[in-house]
Amino acid sequence: MDKQLLEQLTPEEQKLLLDVLFTQHYALELISCELADIENGNKQVEEERYKQLMHLYYRIREETM
Repeated sequence: MDKQLLEQLTPEEQKLLLDVLFTQHYALELISCELADIENGNKQVEEERYKQLMHLYYRIREETM
């Protein structure tokens, strides 16, 4: 999501969006796709961001399993 659009959403809209992402299990899928893009060289990110995504992936996976 474009950062500018995210800032335009109200806190309630942001919460609703996150709720849908989690309840539909899209959040884990999106993070998985992002990690695959990074690992396949399709996307360049800082190492710290990669580590944060990995941590988030495993945390969400543990909570939903």
